[in-house]
Amino acid sequence: MTSRGISRYLDDFRRQLAGMDRAIVQDALSDAEDHLTSALETYVTEHPGVSPEEAVNQVIESYGSPGEIAEQYRRIEEYTSPAIGSTRPRVEKRGLRGFFGVIAEPSAWAAMLYMIFGLATGIVYFTWTTAALSVSAGLIVLVIGVPVTWLFFLSFRGLALVEGRIVEALLGVRMPRRPVFVRKGEGWWGSLKGVFATGSTWTSLVYLILMLPLGVLYFSLFVTLFALSLSMIASPVLELVFHIQVFDLYESWWIPVWLMPFVVIAGALLFPGTLHLARSVGRLHGRLARTMLVSGS
Repeated sequence: MTSRGISRYLDDFRRQLAGMDRAIVQDALSDAEDHLTSALETYVTEHPGVSPEEAVNQVIESYGSPGEIAEQYRRIEEYTSPAIGSTRPRVEKRGLRGFFGVIAEPSAWAAMLYMIFGLATGIVYFTWTTAALSVSAGLIVLVIGVPVTWLFFLSFRGLALVEGRIVEALLGVRMPRRPVFVRKGEGWWGSLKGVFATGSTWTSLVYLILMLPLGVLYFSLFVTLFALSLSMIASPVLELVFHIQVFDLYESWWIPVWLMPFVVIAGALLFPGTLHLARSVGRLHGRLARTMLVSGS
């Protein structure tokens, strides 16, 4: 059973972390709880005659005071940023240089990549969550239904953690790198309560289901815009050399030769415009992910 001393330490640690990013708080509390619990078990095993209070004090002393550990997390975060998209301030370029400069920005391409592959992840999330909910609903009347449902909801948390890592890597939004903080050692009822009574469990479930319609929307919009811009840029070659109709609106409609330069220019403008739109949508989606996937602890 989790020591009351560790619980008091975690409460004090939470207060020391006040004001920091919620994702950092979730990671810090999970790290501290895992380390202290495992260290306490090891210490008690190696020192069988020691009192529980003394064991807790030794473990906490070796780990560090809540204020010291909180300060270390603050310093670490100053030098840590997402893999591709960075949350640090950047100088915005203006004019044509800023408009076309997006083509050379990894964060824009990373956002585009997320929009395109969002359909695949959305299908996986939706299929698993709906199947799990259906099985849980069918088994809930049986004794085995409760633990099965509990395991399914734990899997939702796991998928949310995976999605958070993808969001952080591609959209540049700081997301949790550790599971949702739930205190251990409180028995089976505490474990059930820790999963079902945590708001982030339910918001994560809703997010996983929403990813399918959002993935369809993102994929359809950005694949269409991306393909259209490339087709417009290559329209002279496609129509005059390969005799491939770019705008398949009417069977007999072809782009007049005098209009082709304007179509190419429009395609050249649409291409970076699509990347700008992908980056902006990525920022909005990152905010949605933080709201629904990050614990409010």
